[in-house]
Amino acid sequence: MREDDHWKAIPLGLAVVDETNDGGLVVTHVSVGSEGVHASGMWHFPQPHRQDVLPRLSHWIVVGTRDGIDRTELVLGEAVGSADLAGLVAAAEEAQAGLEATWKDYKDAEPKKREKLAPLSAPTWPRITEDGDAAKFLSRINKMPYPPSTPANMQDSLALTRLVEYLLVCWSELEDERLTRHYLTNGQTVRQLLPEAWLETNPVWWPKGE
Repeated sequence: MREDDHWKAIPLGLAVVDETNDGGLVVTHVSVGSEGVHASGMWHFPQPHRQDVLPRLSHWIVVGTRDGIDRTELVLGEAVGSADLAGLVAAAEEAQAGLEATWKDYKDAEPKKREKLAPLSAPTWPRITEDGDAAKFLSRINKMPYPPSTPANMQDSLALTRLVEYLLVCWSELEDERLTRHYLTNGQTVRQLLPEAWLETNPVWWPKGE
């Protein structure tokens, strides 16, 4: 990648894709940035076309149900693939463990002076497996996957979007703690939108040739 194309590697967030039971395609966005994490858009394409879907995925990290990824690749005519959410959890937990170890070392260095040093918050990371569904993962951590009134053909999409949003919010809050505690920054004072190690294997998606 050329130096002036570095911006292409910085994700706007995660784009979630899911096929509806009538063959349509739903795309939702969960944005990440210096201002935090937020759900930022939802589009339903009853008859999806490349020109409609392409701009909703370019510059985003794509994640989806198996049917959603298959339908997306058919519409676009090229490979897209799905980001590894289990890997995201693993990378976040590894980063968290490192920060907790640094916190402990810092506290133990002056135990009397830092006796009341507040520990880091401990988010509940869901156990994600390839063959599970987002609604179950959220239910296990007592999070509602979607409102009861959600149409059946939108439930999977909304549940996956809420799961993605939950993971990104947890990561963002972990970064808040790192950035507001000087002994945790190790000189890295720029907010990490996502774990760096995870980004290396789950890059931003761009159409072939761009």
